[in-house]
Amino acid sequence: MSASMTVAARRRASLRRYTRHPGFMVGIVLLVLLLLVALAAPLLAPHSPTRTDLMQTLAAPSATYPLGTDQFGRCVLSRLIWGARISLQVGFFVVLLSLTIGTLIGAVAGFAGGWVERVIVALNDILLAFPSFLLALALVAARGNSLDSIILAVAIAYTPRIAAVMRSVVLTIRPRPFIEASHAIGMTPLRVLLRHVIPNALPPVIVVATVSAATAILAEAGLSFLGLGVQPPTPTWGNVIAEGQTAITSNPLISLSAGLCIAVTVIALNLLGDGLRDTLDPQMRRNTGKLL
Repeated sequence: MSASMTVAARRRASLRRYTRHPGFMVGIVLLVLLLLVALAAPLLAPHSPTRTDLMQTLAAPSATYPLGTDQFGRCVLSRLIWGARISLQVGFFVVLLSLTIGTLIGAVAGFAGGWVERVIVALNDILLAFPSFLLALALVAARGNSLDSIILAVAIAYTPRIAAVMRSVVLTIRPRPFIEASHAIGMTPLRVLLRHVIPNALPPVIVVATVSAATAILAEAGLSFLGLGVQPPTPTWGNVIAEGQTAITSNPLISLSAGLCIAVTVIALNLLGDGLRDTLDPQMRRNTGKLL
């Protein structure tokens, strides 16, 4: 009974740390709102995002078109609402893939040591030498610009960063007494890695992965802006900005509103990452407690 009460107390303490962190709560609220907008796009969008009306090209904001129309007479607000689905989908699956692959690669490198670590680190350093966006750009150009290709390319581009962080954390965990004790009682290296090393190394990696979601959304927007992302008429925030640049003087809301959507999403993810860092890192918790 006491053990269960201790676990419950720890959970309540963790929940209090999260709810008392203003940045974390603001990030969570913004992300939940964005997720609800993306899921309810068919209900919230006033028009079809692909329906054109050549009689209403570059129309000013009105009750019918709250943010006006683009050069093809499509509702800008509807395209932004539907574009949220693409951006959040890219961010989620990029984090899922890069976190899974990077965690495994970094954990194996840090735990195995020897020539295995040297080979993995060398390959990882080669990938890190390339700017992530340029690497994603090259992969998309080679594989095509379908949504699956974009997610895979961006995930591969941002995996080396997560792998490097995971390896550095594992190197600090490997010499700890409980790891040596696990070996002493006969646990296999694979079991030690999966049961003790990776779970204890995950918190800082999750923080990096959260921030990577923001950069992944920026990367998708950049690819779409350059014409290498999801192709029109499918709406994404990046191609809305690209389409609006030709009409920046007549209807600046096209590009500005899409840029604002990207900025809000990136800020929300960065606030979430900062909150996770402050609440998961014991040293940060102590420093925050002193300031409070």
